[in-house]
Amino acid sequence: MIEHQLIEPSPLTQLQMSRSSSIYDLYLHNLKKYPREDAVLRTRDFILSRFPMDIDEQIVCLEFFYMNDFFEDLAVILHSPYIKNEVKYLYELMHQRVKTPVTKEQLYELSRVQFSHPSLHCLQLFLLVYSYYDLKIYTALDKYLEDCDQALRAVNEPLMYYYLNQRYQELLFHHYWKTDNSILASRYAYKMINAELSPRRKSRMYHILSLCQLFNGYESAMDPLNKALEIAEAQQLQSFVTSINHHTLPFIAAFHQRTEDVFTPDPIENAHLALANGDYKTTRKTLQSLTTLTPFQESYLGLATYDSRMLENSYKRFIHERGDHFFARIPLEYMKRMKTN
Repeated sequence: MIEHQLIEPSPLTQLQMSRSSSIYDLYLHNLKKYPREDAVLRTRDFILSRFPMDIDEQIVCLEFFYMNDFFEDLAVILHSPYIKNEVKYLYELMHQRVKTPVTKEQLYELSRVQFSHPSLHCLQLFLLVYSYYDLKIYTALDKYLEDCDQALRAVNEPLMYYYLNQRYQELLFHHYWKTDNSILASRYAYKMINAELSPRRKSRMYHILSLCQLFNGYESAMDPLNKALEIAEAQQLQSFVTSINHHTLPFIAAFHQRTEDVFTPDPIENAHLALANGDYKTTRKTLQSLTTLTPFQESYLGLATYDSRMLENSYKRFIHERGDHFFARIPLEYMKRMKTN
């Protein structure tokens, strides 16, 4: 599909559009005339030179910055004396999440705020779900699914609709992933990957897709992870490169017992690698020194100590504490391995 056609609303969606922002018109024009990267940069430069006073235009500008990874520009704009308070509040919280998860206190405050603007209301609902995910509570979309759907249908500006719909598709991907419906999750993942995503978001989507493929075999998981790493290295996304090499790659390698030439400075993943290699003593030494265990760590220690009750408890914690039916399969898999060893 031609780049500019990606952001144009479908004939059915067009019926809910009551206006288009100047940013949408400019960006659409730029996409028709220039390659996507040039179109994005030209639109960014225009916004920085003429940041609008109108709240509708401000929302679209900040969403454009956020979705295209212009986080430094976003931070500058958020300190503008002209930015509307309700816009500033949501995007400051959104900007914070790039590096620091939302706290319980911030989640409580966010849940009590009301927004009349349709785009801000939709964004608030998505941010509520993101915040629960930050707290490792993956059942949040069950609570907000109908509200999110209705809020998205009320968004009346095409560029905001395009970006908010991207966010919604990503939430649906996470929902189906965590409810252990990997086929539907993968469909949403590839739908996102084929959209007009920034390199950072595309790398992240491939990264998460690799985890979604964990139980479909080593190669199935490593193929999207290698694509995520390739994008991250090309774009110098060092935090992504580190996360992949030090955490996700050894995690997948350990689970599939394909540990040759895999190294990591992370002590937990080293304990997981030791478990895969049958070095249960090292696994026990590392994990028994911890004061508290995550459900993952409890699974590793349960296998290393041949403790079926620990594996059962890990399974229950994945389900009841996190609503994570996908990774709850790990202790079940380790129960099978324990019986065959």
